Amino acid sequence: MKTETFAVNPFETNCFVYYDETASGGSKNGVIIDPGVYTAEEKEAIEKFISENGINIKLILITHGHIDHVMGNSWAKELFKAPILMHEADLPLNEKALEQGKVFEIDFPAPPAPDKFTSENDMIEAGDTQLKVIHTPGHSPGGVCFVDEKNKVIFGGDCIFKGSIGRTDLWEGDKNILLDSIDDKILTLGDDYIIYPGHYEKSTIGEEKKNNPFLNGEVDGYV
Repeated sequence: MKTETFAVNPFETNCFVYYDETASGGSKNGVIIDPGVYTAEEKEAIEKFISENGINIKLILITHGHIDHVMGNSWAKELFKAPILMHEADLPLNEKALEQGKVFEIDFPAPPAPDKFTSENDMIEAGDTQLKVIHTPGHSPGGVCFVDEKNKVIFGGDCIFKGSIGRTDLWEGDKNILLDSIDDKILTLGDDYIIYPGHYEKSTIGEEKKNNPFLNGEVDGYV
């Protein structure tokens, strides 16, 4: 499996294309995670990459319902004709996405309703591997991470970042719940797992255990 990262929209959200690069004959299968595209140039870049690499996007996966992660859902749904999967607890965010946008003076097409809700321990087909759903609330009620146990990869949304954690001052955010999610669901995985976060650069679980001040006791509380 291979990961291609696109930083999109005014919030520089990471949109990921995760796909099987070794498929023989026909299209390679893959998924797109958090297609928060905003500009025509962003859409064109992703479309070009997927077309040139012969990738067949089978699913649209959403880590959580904040606008920077869902503002391109309408585009993705129309282009790929693939189901949108997200956690039901973030449905209110999805339904009020345009209201979120008004706060930042950002206009975009209303995201369509999810086709299916994800639940804890769901196994999602992605190329020649599976992504396990882990529910990691705290940044938002329905935040999830997608974990590829075979290849030791985790798509962490805005749960954990390189040297930081997700903000908890938004709707139904909760610092203690977020830290519990990280402790119980993420840090229990192997130190060699690669974390692809919703913003900024990738990291590893081992690196965050050692250097993340929110997790190693250097910082008490969220700044």
